[in-house]
Amino acid sequence: MTAQLQGQAADDVCPAQVTTKGMAQGTQVLTAEGLLPVEFLAPGDRIITRDGLRVLVDVSMHVMVGDVVRISASSQGHARPEEDVVLGCDQALLIRDWRAKALYGAAQAVVPVERMIDGELVRRERASGLRMYRLEFASAAVVYAGGLELACNAVPVAA
Repeated sequence: MTAQLQGQAADDVCPAQVTTKGMAQGTQVLTAEGLLPVEFLAPGDRIITRDGLRVLVDVSMHVMVGDVVRISASSQGHARPEEDVVLGCDQALLIRDWRAKALYGAAQAVVPVERMIDGELVRRERASGLRMYRLEFASAAVVYAGGLELACNAVPVAA
């Protein structure tokens, strides 16, 4: 990754004026052709989602200067993610473990990744010049990216 990142206070949440959805350049997305970096995707590509194969409608890219969330390798259990993953603060993440039950009283929950910040394994960082990509589908979808389950076009249950 060519962008510069620097650590921030452990329990700060991302300020609303700079939050965004999306994943950093280099994040591997599971497609019908195998794992591909998000920057290689284009409208019409077939993406594997929790609901089966879906056609990608749009991919947007912007250069991030502001806060992002870094999820450390293996921080989510079962060796997930395999490598560090950098996401926009508002990127929705599907959680399906004890955290969903403890925090939301459900077997699974879609939450903004910033709600997962613990200051150690999931932390807020400052990005400068980081390319962020956002995937769009015809309706809500959960994609496999960077070893995580990321919700696209979905409204999180907890903001």
